[in-house]
Amino acid sequence: MDKNEFYINLIENDLSPFILFDSDGKMKDFNKEAEFLFNFVKPKELYNLAIENAPLNFGFHNKYIPLMYGKLKFYAILVGYINDSEIGLRLYKEVCTDSEIQMNQDIELANIFSLIDLSKSTTLIQSDLIIEETYDISIPDIKLNINAFILTLNDCFSLFINDEQIKLKVYIKTGEYELLDGQKYQVASIEFLFVNDITLDNELKVKASKANINIFLDIKTLKLDFPMIL
Repeated sequence: MDKNEFYINLIENDLSPFILFDSDGKMKDFNKEAEFLFNFVKPKELYNLAIENAPLNFGFHNKYIPLMYGKLKFYAILVGYINDSEIGLRLYKEVCTDSEIQMNQDIELANIFSLIDLSKSTTLIQSDLIIEETYDISIPDIKLNINAFILTLNDCFSLFINDEQIKLKVYIKTGEYELLDGQKYQVASIEFLFVNDITLDNELKVKASKANINIFLDIKTLKLDFPMIL
């Protein structure tokens, strides 16, 4: 293996994402960790990050900056270019051992639609909330920490107990996966679309973490993403 081949393999297997853009912001190359990162952030946003933090002259610039995309946290970036046609970005990942511990919790096969119905009937018994549901019934039974999953759903439904109507969508995310112990798993998502503003407290985030759920609050959308472990 020559020197260039060695460095190519080193970057490809790096635990931190690396992306190479051209001058128009199009991706020319990226490693496996960057491919996973694209589940949570668009390449265009990363290109803008690189441009905003690029050195004034040819060369490389390290900057300590806290970033979070989905469940991924980063503490620094490296931006560099040696010509006007390419710019590289490397994000230094913050190591989090909690997620590894959580995946070792007891999990068992369960039907997520049954769990959703159970949570609705328990949480919304005194509510007049109307729910417009769209379910992908092709989703099979998957392995979950059932208790933690139910508690997370209960807290989510409780956020809308005084609302008039919400939309609930359950589906498999196309082209996205979760990497666990070196193995890829498809990602399923439960989305709540609502009108009134909500906030996520730390208690709900902790419950979601125990259930191996990545929880995101976007504009009028609450998303619960989780790996489909069969």
